[in-house]
Amino acid sequence: MELRQLRYFVAVAEELHFRRAAERLHISQPPLSQQIRALEDELGFALLTRTRRRVQLTPAGEAFLRDARIVLGELEGAVATATRVNAGQTGRLRVGFVGSALLSIVPGTVERFRASRPGVAIELRERSTVDQLRAVSAGVIDVGLVRPPIDDDGELRAETVLRERTVAALPAGHALARLSRVPLGRLAAEPLVLFPRDQAPGFHDLLIAALRGTGAGTHVIQYAPEMLTIIGLVAAGTGVSLVPASVSRLALDGVTYRPVSGAPLSELVAITRARDDSALARAFVAEAIAA
Repeated sequence: MELRQLRYFVAVAEELHFRRAAERLHISQPPLSQQIRALEDELGFALLTRTRRRVQLTPAGEAFLRDARIVLGELEGAVATATRVNAGQTGRLRVGFVGSALLSIVPGTVERFRASRPGVAIELRERSTVDQLRAVSAGVIDVGLVRPPIDDDGELRAETVLRERTVAALPAGHALARLSRVPLGRLAAEPLVLFPRDQAPGFHDLLIAALRGTGAGTHVIQYAPEMLTIIGLVAAGTGVSLVPASVSRLALDGVTYRPVSGAPLSELVAITRARDDSALARAFVAEAIAA
């Protein structure tokens, strides 16, 4: 049994006239009659009674018409749903992000994405860079927002969505806070508060290499997994830190931020599976870039 046979039958049953049904379907009458006959032969009973003057539904035909309409209606609904999903207008999107991204592009990106696609359920979760790389590769999340550089085996697609300065987070009473711009070498000589290397090895190594490149010996006095914790430790006078400029939105008492001469840029990239052509993921990344 073919779907076109169901469509043909419904048209004839509603018109009760083969010529008008054929015109409605934009086909000639003989193929229409042949398909209805083939459908009846497959079912093993008549759906229509035909005379030279009229066409009528048999009791079996009336019952079959009700169910055929339901089947075709469900098919149209399935096609419409699939079309919306393919167009990125419905479905579910799972997004991971590093904590510092919540202070930059995440709020605005999510707000615009939800406004343009109200039918999409979006799930947000803070994860480390390493955790996101694994989760995207495994299909646990659809998009990750991480700090590069990253290592992958070609299974991931990375697109830069943000470039910002790297700044010094300093205790408010620190001598370096009196400078309008902090030389990287002087910052490197201070006790440092940083995030653990296992969270984002590439970005951690980038910062450490820049600090060591000044010739000063670096000393990390405290590791902290959360950006808020790092800034809190700076406020407590534990040490100084090197953070993305957007972190300066954490205006805690006792902390001041200064530009750093010679510091590398802090980037944020959106990662997706290289072989995944998800319209939702593409749309979210596009919103992030626009942000």
